[in-house]
Amino acid sequence: MCVLVAKAQGPSTTPPPFQYGQFCAPRNTTALAPYLANNGTTLPTMPTFPDTFQVRVEANIIEKNTTIVGEEFYDKVNNRAALRTITNNSEDYMIFDYNNDQLIYDVNGVCYATDLKYDDNQLLFGMQMTGAGIPHIYNTAQTLHFAQANGLMYMGRQVIRGILCDWWRSCMYWDILASNFTLDYFFTAQDASFTWTEPDNENVVPIRAEITGTQYIPQVNGANSKNFHHIYEYFDFRNAIWGPDDKFWPPRGVQCTGRKDPKPVPQLTSQYSYREEIVDYINSAVSQADIYYDFPYQLVRFDYRPSSAGYPYYTTNPVTEIHDYNTGIAYAIDKTQGNCSMIPIQNASFDASVNITGNSNGFYIRMKSPSQLFYLDNTTYSYEGQRTVRGMLCDVYISKRTDFTLPTYTMNFTSTFEFYFLSSSWTQQNNIGKTSILQNTPVQLVISTPDIVGYQATYNIYNWVPEDPSFNRFDVTSCYDDNSQQSFIMQWPGSWDSSIAQYQNQFVRAVTKTIVRLAHVNPIRVQKPTFKFDPTNIYFIATLLDAPPPMAYFTKMSNSYQQTTNDATLSVTSPDDCARACNTGSNLPGSCMSFDFCLSNSVCALSTTHAQKGQIVGTATCDHYDRTVDYQSLNIPLDKVWTTLKNSVLIGDFQFSLPINGQNVQFTAGAIDNNVIQNAQRQLSSQALMDQFVQQINKDIPGYDDLVLTGIAIDDCATGCLTQQSWVCNSFSYCFDTGYCVLSKLHPDARPSTVVNKPLCDLYSKKYTVDYQLVQGKTVLSSSDTIYQNIYSADQCAQLCSNYNGFNCKSFDYCDGISTCFLGKTHYFDVPQSDVQDSPMCDHYSRKYISDFSQTSRQKLLNQANRIIQNIPVDQCAKLCVEQEGASCASFGYCGNTSECRLSTASMRNVGQVSSEPNLYCDIYNRQSFPDGTPYINNPQKYFGSQQSTGYSGGSMAGLAFGMIILGIVIAIGVFFGFQKFKGNPNDGMSVHFVKNESES
Repeated sequence: MCVLVAKAQGPSTTPPPFQYGQFCAPRNTTALAPYLANNGTTLPTMPTFPDTFQVRVEANIIEKNTTIVGEEFYDKVNNRAALRTITNNSEDYMIFDYNNDQLIYDVNGVCYATDLKYDDNQLLFGMQMTGAGIPHIYNTAQTLHFAQANGLMYMGRQVIRGILCDWWRSCMYWDILASNFTLDYFFTAQDASFTWTEPDNENVVPIRAEITGTQYIPQVNGANSKNFHHIYEYFDFRNAIWGPDDKFWPPRGVQCTGRKDPKPVPQLTSQYSYREEIVDYINSAVSQADIYYDFPYQLVRFDYRPSSAGYPYYTTNPVTEIHDYNTGIAYAIDKTQGNCSMIPIQNASFDASVNITGNSNGFYIRMKSPSQLFYLDNTTYSYEGQRTVRGMLCDVYISKRTDFTLPTYTMNFTSTFEFYFLSSSWTQQNNIGKTSILQNTPVQLVISTPDIVGYQATYNIYNWVPEDPSFNRFDVTSCYDDNSQQSFIMQWPGSWDSSIAQYQNQFVRAVTKTIVRLAHVNPIRVQKPTFKFDPTNIYFIATLLDAPPPMAYFTKMSNSYQQTTNDATLSVTSPDDCARACNTGSNLPGSCMSFDFCLSNSVCALSTTHAQKGQIVGTATCDHYDRTVDYQSLNIPLDKVWTTLKNSVLIGDFQFSLPINGQNVQFTAGAIDNNVIQNAQRQLSSQALMDQFVQQINKDIPGYDDLVLTGIAIDDCATGCLTQQSWVCNSFSYCFDTGYCVLSKLHPDARPSTVVNKPLCDLYSKKYTVDYQLVQGKTVLSSSDTIYQNIYSADQCAQLCSNYNGFNCKSFDYCDGISTCFLGKTHYFDVPQSDVQDSPMCDHYSRKYISDFSQTSRQKLLNQANRIIQNIPVDQCAKLCVEQEGASCASFGYCGNTSECRLSTASMRNVGQVSSEPNLYCDIYNRQSFPDGTPYINNPQKYFGSQQSTGYSGGSMAGLAFGMIILGIVIAIGVFFGFQKFKGNPNDGMSVHFVKNESES
């Protein structure tokens, strides 16, 4: 640390040979032997020093009556050092960047860099050249100038600042400074019997260094030398640097002139998406937004929540705004209400850049480039170093710029931008599953403005995906009605394997570009593109949109300006007609860029120039309209676009090529069709409904189309199968691209060979087990005489039970381990508990009687209640209705608040038989089928062989009013008690319990 004296200027001429002995003679290591021999003292171990340390220093320059305090940071591992000094109320900071051969100064907030080789202060830490000619910091011992090669003398022990120290002395001569001096070092004492411990648990640290010597100086006023005497006190020595990121880089927000940039300003890809969090320190507010940027398609989308209910949303609901710079149209979508407005892109938008026209009377906007969006195109950026933000090591770039503006501040000001990019030593895993070292990943942007401006903000950037965003991100179909949309499907025949799936983004992009080229439309008019494939075909499904309204391309300036010069004038009745004429551009020498419409005389004035200024309107009522972008879009109607697209496919012109698996593959569309349901998708609207079927993707059973339904959703197709009245529907197929629904009597399990591949269509088979309640690990039918073997699924067993005609099958046991199915006549709730056996190989299924009914919610039966049973659950009410076959129970009502079950021989399907009224707690269940799935009719004898009356006569109704109700109550309560016992639920203390008399059995 003695080298603080090196701030003195070196000699300007070569000094004469220095004569040792003028102050002291340098010693060598052999000089230690006489000392040890004469003194008889054992020499302590010479101290060693870490490769990294920090220490505070007080330097007392005796000959100048000056004290300097400072901090030193030494990092040999990373070839760098730093020194902070304070003297005469001035703070200086020096950073020794040996990797870039620069010494960086920060003096009272002013930062600059010098060449380290030619800066005298390089002597503070020293500089040696590597074999490759690269500057490198001295090691720790050299930095402290404590080298055994200089000759050391152990002087014994001395107390310094109350600390017992070992005292070492050496005599040195520095040619570069022409100086001869004595250096005394004092270290904390240590030997076998004594150790002085420092705060960081180090045993040997420097305490003081004292230098006394003479420096040769060219002849000045008769003198050729001067004496110097410095004392350095060391405090708080640590063998590690605390917070190193802050020690070897300039302070945040400070830009250093003359500094070398080892890393250029990052360049961003042309397509990316990210989420940003904006922390506004002035207003103590945090906001978020999702950004999707696609420069090739000239599209930007951002999702956010407006802070106030102003134009164009007039709400604070979450919104999506999509900017199409091909047309200058912004699609403003309220995500809560679903409202959509087409408005001009505002010139104050964060993604818009304003171009002034040549006559300076107008301007137009354009989309910012990928780097411009983040203000990275400015050449004032410089590399600041590396810092840790949000726990990540980042490269930092800083810029002082004047092009950042705020709508609330009109004066010019200079802003400081600090941009943090993830270090290349880190890896990022994005949300589409690719793990790689991604270059130029932004992490944070800090913007600082002068206090008078009052804007300080941090932009945290998350989920950065520097890849092609899905084009479905720019969905504006909600802005168009069904008459303004045309869905279609295209087909490419060939032989494809699963590897084609990894090229779906490139394929969708290529198809869209081809449509844009052939049909002369903007990319945003191709919506909801979907990629599908099977071994023989690739499919592309999308929706074409109509052209936007003519007025959407223009920005309106009301009652303010009229163009000085017009290129064409015509008479129209509305501004829309004038906008349409401008878009058509007929009879103009160039593209129509603006127009005036004067309502008072129906004059439409067209111009080929952008103009926001002109002759002020006088008495006439005129409005000026300027095209938002410098491009006239082709407004081809939807029907013409579809015709062009279809013809290009049919004559073989729809072609493009893509590199697939290392080879350039030519794609030619083979077919196109517009028989596609608008907004078709594979998501199920009723998951519980679809759970009643087994799905087979891309399958069909051709030739078994018992009923065909078209243009419906998948849940309507499933409902049609479940509610089919005239026959039993066992399966259906549904094509998602066309909404084509085919119901079938055939269950695929009955004839598996009939199932074939069919792309874009799925086959759904009825799950028979959905009609049964599962009791796992139990069996009750081990003594059944109706047994089927080689049954490989519970669903097959359930089908046998539902379709069995030998008796009314109410339950079955399925033993998967032996592929055996047992059918039973008894419901699980009806058997004695002694018949229930544990069976790890088998499961028991009892019929859910309620599956035979359709529910009408919030209605109560009034006049047709042939039996009323209290305090039973709804599934037991259904069971009672099904089991009374002779009584022909056709429906029942159930009220959940009173647990009341009302059985009826009439159905709501039979007009005039049943009356009902709205009721919040009651539902009506109409019987739909018999247990085998056959549609229910009020004539059950043909299914059960009963000769009883199909209903109740008028005369018998009086008897039923008492007798049947009492009998029903006895039966129902007994059943309910068995159910409750099985369920393990406590019974109501007020209910009547019926217990079987064992002696009577």
